[in-house]
Formats: sequence, C-alpha cells, structure tokens
Amino acid sequence: MKHHVGQTRNGITVYVDLISSRAAKHIAQQPQLLTLAKEMLGHITAKGAELNIEHDMGRVVGYSFIVATADTDTIFYACLLKDTVYTRFVKNGKPLSTPFVTVTLIQNGDMYELTDIRIGRITPPRPGSANESTDSREYWQHHAFILDNQTLQLRTVTKTCPY
Repeated sequence: MKHHVGQTRNGITVYVDLISSRAAKHIAQQPQLLTLAKEMLGHITAKGAELNIEHDMGRVVGYSFIVATADTDTIFYACLLKDTVYTRFVKNGKPLSTPFVTVTLIQNGDMYELTDIRIGRITPPRPGSANESTDSREYWQHHAFILDNQTLQLRTVTKTCPY
C-alpha cells in the first residue's frame, strides 16, 4: 500500500509502502514518524538513486536506542525475528533524547520511496549485512541497540561476537 508522505524541497514526491517496507515496521511502532518525515522532506533536496539522510529537526523528537558502549556493559548478539544478520545488544542501557531523524530514500522513476525511517543519527549497516561498509565493524564494536521489546530468535543469542 503506497502512502504519500510529502515532497522534497526540490518538488519530488515521496511515498512509503506501509505494508512490507522496513519503514512500515518503525511507523507502526511510532506513527509520529510520518509527520516528522513530511516536515523533514521540505528541508532537503533529493538527488541520486539512493539517499541516506540524517536531519536535525531543531528540537528533541524522541529517543535513540543505539548507544555507545563501554567495556563494563553487558553485551550480547542475536538475530531479530525474520532476520539473518546478527545485531549487537546492550542490557540496561538508557535511550538518549535526540533531535535527529534518519531516512533512506530510493529513487523509483520520478519519485522516491521512503524505505526506512528512525529517530536517531545515521549509522553504518550492521556487519554481515549485504550492504556492510568498511566502517561497519569498527562502529558496531563500540555501539549497540538497547535491549527493549525486540523479538529475538532465541537460538541465536550468544555472547561471542559472530563477526
């Protein structure tokens, strides 16, 4: 189901698939993301086939659940439900308030599809993912998702780094 989100500063229409996209999962959990996306789009000029954009909204808009970790933190790794890539988690972390919203836009003809959106700063892809970058491993050695209400594949939980 295509849902019109808004237009970029340079007049390009942006839509989101509210059923099967990664963005759909995040929007279902935080419906205010659609309003934030619309506001954000009016401030950006979209050029290129795939864009990862971090935007400072100028006010606190929510909490980031990706935090820097220390050697004293309890860290573990697991695959989320319906995922094959391991995610690094920290127990007992505290979410940080943030003014940033991050989106991924993919050009589709003369429009853009919003494929992902979340509150927080831009991060490199997780190690082991198809789009892993050269800085993925370094970043994720020192950052982790706060364990919250994610559904994990219990058989994949490990304290040993899988990458």
